[in-house]
Amino acid sequence: MIVSIARELGAGGLSVGEAIAGALGAPLLDERRFIEILSLRHGLAPEVVAERIERPPSAGEQLISDLAAATAMLPIPAAQYHSAEFIIDTVRETVIERARAGPVVVIGHGGVSLLGWRPEGIPVLAILLRAGRAWRIEQLARRYAIAHDEARRRIERTDDARARYQRHYFDSDVYDSRQYDLVLNTESLGVDLAIAIATSVATAFAEPAR
Repeated sequence: MIVSIARELGAGGLSVGEAIAGALGAPLLDERRFIEILSLRHGLAPEVVAERIERPPSAGEQLISDLAAATAMLPIPAAQYHSAEFIIDTVRETVIERARAGPVVVIGHGGVSLLGWRPEGIPVLAILLRAGRAWRIEQLARRYAIAHDEARRRIERTDDARARYQRHYFDSDVYDSRQYDLVLNTESLGVDLAIAIATSVATAFAEPAR
């Protein structure tokens, strides 16, 4: 079983993910864990993975990739413009590999789109966490002890990057509620209630798979 959590920055994705993983006795795969896995498994430098993981290509990288695809003649190392796809493929393989051994909780990385929608033979519970921007700015500023202006900049950059990442690699809208089984507004519900609902649903969803 896979619990896939898509989230807006500051909406409580890690808190909800940790709670569900604890309730299911499942590993939690988030950005930090994937950086560790890719670094250990494939010998990639952690800082290189961190620059690429769950990030859309830069304008320069996109131009190089488009030109290479159009001409098939440019002498550009494949790793230079395929590394993001390699990371996505490795993340997908890791998730499915872990899911075949038992429940796993995944935060981000394209949600169910990463999995090719719904992998055959593996139940998937897709969750989306949202909240108002002003509330998320307040949460982020308090959590990391940063100024509100800095929290606002981080949220604006991340919201935009995640939306572009989803469109570029999966041709979908990460915030389209139709692709999720459960959509929670952590601002209106409160984080504690959102956690209670999400863990209850995940636990009930997991019962047939146990």
